[in-house]
Amino acid sequence: MTQLENALHYLDQYHDEMLFLWETLVKMESPSADPAAIDLLASHLDTYCRALGMETEKLRPEGAGACLAAWTAPQALPPVLLLGHMDTVHPVGSFPGGPWRVEGDTVYGPGVHDCKGGLVIALYVIRALQHAGYDRRQLKLVTVSDEETGHSLSRMAAVDFLESHAKGCGAAFTFESGLPDGTLVTRRKGGGVIRLDVEGIASHCGTAPEKGASAIREAARKVVAIEDLTDFDHVTFNCGKISGGTSVNTIPAACGVDICIRFHSNQERDAAMEKVRAICNKVETPNTRCTLGPLMGFPAMEELPRTAELVKVYGDASEALGLGRPGTVGTAGCSDSAYTTSMGIPTLCAVGVLGEGQHSPNEHASISSLLSQAKRLTAAILALPDSF
Repeated sequence: MTQLENALHYLDQYHDEMLFLWETLVKMESPSADPAAIDLLASHLDTYCRALGMETEKLRPEGAGACLAAWTAPQALPPVLLLGHMDTVHPVGSFPGGPWRVEGDTVYGPGVHDCKGGLVIALYVIRALQHAGYDRRQLKLVTVSDEETGHSLSRMAAVDFLESHAKGCGAAFTFESGLPDGTLVTRRKGGGVIRLDVEGIASHCGTAPEKGASAIREAARKVVAIEDLTDFDHVTFNCGKISGGTSVNTIPAACGVDICIRFHSNQERDAAMEKVRAICNKVETPNTRCTLGPLMGFPAMEELPRTAELVKVYGDASEALGLGRPGTVGTAGCSDSAYTTSMGIPTLCAVGVLGEGQHSPNEHASISSLLSQAKRLTAAILALPDSF
């Protein structure tokens, strides 16, 4: 029996156990803003990985739940990175019908698709490869705690943790929600939030308006100028939240604007930030001043010179299993794949379970895809050329 045959047979044997772990993880509801719930899930996965003989490390950033990394023994070739996240967008107890509901081949639940089914795939791919005696590459699993918030809760500490463990990897696979037909995601728009703060001078608007300097007036000018930068084919700007002032009869001394930008490439991002800075630095209301915070969010996931080669490896492996050759697509949603591609690591995203409805009460996934997606990835890792 070949290594591949051995690994695939192992997955077939443990399908029911995979399904049970999936149910367990989904029922451990873990919204981004509930660090204690994520800590519990991270501890569960930590124990699981240690039982597989893996070394582990946890990081508990202030303001966010724990992040977890686990890895097998070092090998001669560069490691393979398996990347996911533990947090979900659904408040505990909010999912219709409870956190786990099965209808035929479809399962509904918070995070069932995004991306706890993918975490199960990652763990069982590791188990199957270990069982088959795979020793060509170290396998690294990294799962973070605040991906759904753009890592704002951890103030990007989760990204630093991710990147420290991704360093030196030859290829990465991200267990984001798989598209219904198994299409791979090889590029994603980047996006994030910038905070613009305007300071003015407070004064009574009736008795001494000339002594004041309106922060809201200056912010309003900035909002119009920034949104006018939008080019729907390239970069979009949305000033989606604004707050300021203390009372209606007081010239406002402060105003804040949260700006969301989306971009196709990191070059577009850099150019956009320069334009926003120029607007920020141009004062139109005397005695006001503006401060621009850092961009908090995701870079763009860009295709690298070797992305197509990694797609071919995965596609050849899938086709050899009789599972077809998946296509590729770019999407508007952000993911942590952007950080690995920014590090120069060829990355395939959306290799998790197949489904739809993530971030909605209709989030669901195909039960049968749990096994087929695990088999595809197992075969791809076994076929990965030494050059990666």
